[in-house]
Amino acid sequence: MTVTAPFQLDALLGLVYQEDTAYLAHRDNLVLHSHFQPIFSFAHRRVVGHEGLLRAWSDNGRQLSPYTVFASARSEPELVTLDRLARLLHSLNFSRLSTQQQSGMQWLFLNAEPNAFAHAGQYGRFFPEMLEKVGIAPTQVVIEVLETAIENNRQLARAVDYFREMGCLIAIDDFGAGHSNVDRIWRLRPDIVKLDRTLIADAADNPEARHILPGLVTLLHEAGSLVLAEGIENDWEAFLAMEADCDLVQGYYFATPSPNLFEPEALRHTFEQLWRNFETTMHREINQNQQLLAPYTKALLHGADRLVEGGAFEQATAEFLTQRLSLRCFLLDAVGCQVDDCLSETHLGHHPSADRFAPLADTKGAIWSRRQYFRQAMRRFGELQISRPYLALTDGQLCVTLSLGIRINNQPFVLCGDLAWYADSELLDGAGQG
Repeated sequence: MTVTAPFQLDALLGLVYQEDTAYLAHRDNLVLHSHFQPIFSFAHRRVVGHEGLLRAWSDNGRQLSPYTVFASARSEPELVTLDRLARLLHSLNFSRLSTQQQSGMQWLFLNAEPNAFAHAGQYGRFFPEMLEKVGIAPTQVVIEVLETAIENNRQLARAVDYFREMGCLIAIDDFGAGHSNVDRIWRLRPDIVKLDRTLIADAADNPEARHILPGLVTLLHEAGSLVLAEGIENDWEAFLAMEADCDLVQGYYFATPSPNLFEPEALRHTFEQLWRNFETTMHREINQNQQLLAPYTKALLHGADRLVEGGAFEQATAEFLTQRLSLRCFLLDAVGCQVDDCLSETHLGHHPSADRFAPLADTKGAIWSRRQYFRQAMRRFGELQISRPYLALTDGQLCVTLSLGIRINNQPFVLCGDLAWYADSELLDGAGQG
């Protein structure tokens, strides 16, 4: 007589039953339910997927957290059994609800319990057969893995490959929390990276974090991943996720988890309002920045004209250096080499970091060809460029650089002017092209 292992599909199906139309599962003294939280695309302004979330009650009616449920497993096979049972339950309910609501093609996000995920495929084939049984294509499934919980890189990569070869998408969950390893993004090549809620919450409270966030999203995009901001709780956090160029979003601001799927076109008005607010705010900030930068750009352009006409560098840059936030001016040749010392004014006072960065203060002969402000000025010669904020090597101060390609004695140069930049000031990094 053959005994079916408790973690195999047939045995797990025996734990599932229907109440009304919903699928539930009974395991030991627990009753397991599925809830779903919608995931939205900013660009599409609609639901593009749902995350399956486990809800559990004991026989005496006490609700238990998923963490408590999985922590109750007394052995590795029992942990695998619970993990598979949860994914089976979510898949059955998702398939049933998708058919009922005719919701079209959407992703089903399934959390993988880290320890069970690490042993994916080692307890016999389950997932492909399960998906075939419930009628969900592997390409419709996103497997979420909490990569910080699995220390063994080889084991983690093997489990990711197992699901990817099956056709599933891979998502890294809670990225940015704890000790997230950026190198694992290159190794695992996730299709989606879910930013931990703390990154958005910090950006909402801290202007410096707000300006760093878009760079992190850009980095993840360049690594080949979509970016999902999770845990959005209000319209300001939603705006920051849009500003940072996140692709997808979820959170209580949009919808709480529910036993039912969200209608695809629900919240269309909310997203249209978000886009209107975003566009209005962006236009206002761009106009403010243009007004704030106007005296600096005007002064640098005047200085460029004087240099082209043969004027001395000191006189040509004097107007720029008397402006309130001006730090320094310098001239680069065609290969980005600094022609002479920086010219600077002291009206901003001695910056606290200057002494600590003193070994870098002398920049005569330094090569700045790798800087974006130089490359942009050479690429779009004759057009004024404005960099994003960055840390100046000369004094450790945050600044933005205005740069302009000019010809002096028929030779190409780039004239540069640095402005002090403060994260809590009105001068924003959305002002420029660089």
